[in-house]
Amino acid sequence: MSLRRIVSLTLMLSIVGMLVTSIVLFIVPQGRVANWAIWTLLGLTKSQWGALHTNFGFLMLVAGGFHVYFNWRPITSYLKNKARQVKVFTPNFNVALGLFVVFGVLTVAEVPPLVWVQDLREDLEAVGAARLGEPPYGHAEESSLRVFLRNTGIDQVQARANLEEAGIQAVDPEVSVMDLALANGLSPQRLFEIIKGPLEQRPTEPLPIPEAMPKGGGRLTLRDFCRQHNRDAERAVAILQAAGWTVDPDLSLKDNAANNDAEGLDLLDLLREGFTP
Repeated sequence: MSLRRIVSLTLMLSIVGMLVTSIVLFIVPQGRVANWAIWTLLGLTKSQWGALHTNFGFLMLVAGGFHVYFNWRPITSYLKNKARQVKVFTPNFNVALGLFVVFGVLTVAEVPPLVWVQDLREDLEAVGAARLGEPPYGHAEESSLRVFLRNTGIDQVQARANLEEAGIQAVDPEVSVMDLALANGLSPQRLFEIIKGPLEQRPTEPLPIPEAMPKGGGRLTLRDFCRQHNRDAERAVAILQAAGWTVDPDLSLKDNAANNDAEGLDLLDLLREGFTP
């Protein structure tokens, strides 16, 4: 066996691993959606793909360091001029550095065509959210069942009855939504549907606008927020516009507030006052 060959092959395989995991993490839905629906690809969750990406990167870093050590002489030869003197800023290095800087500057400046890559990622995330479904608020699956029911405005007695009807009994109110779902072979998303009960049995009366922003609730679009609280989105827009706000119902609560130099709590206050008879 040759250590030099082992290092080169390890570096090659780690680069392939980084490439594959980078593509997967590019197309995967946002974390809150992936965790809510327990998204998997080839049997691996998003967090597992992320762990692979991190560790393959660490392996590439170590193998790359040994690769540079074993190939130091040819690498330094790339930095020598015709007089065989080491010169960092050779024409070849300048071209490579130029490409590196241009890609970095255009990415930060969000200039086409590099910004199209980020636009594509956002489009893929939106498709994933529409297909898998958004959680009622960020990291809802980490909440205890008691907190989850409180944040979603669902009656605890009815929720327990719906769970028992589905064969889920003796539920500890302090168990996390994720643990309860996994213990019954479900995703948090599917568990939520069971908790809410059949469509015809779900309450249609408006739910109260919370006084405090639920954890991760600022990421919900205004339209989704209104849907979860059985409120009319167009009326919500009118309420905010009447207060002098510029509003887009398909932007998050946080972004709508920021666009008006306000906080998410200010938005909730306006909605709560506006919806009050």
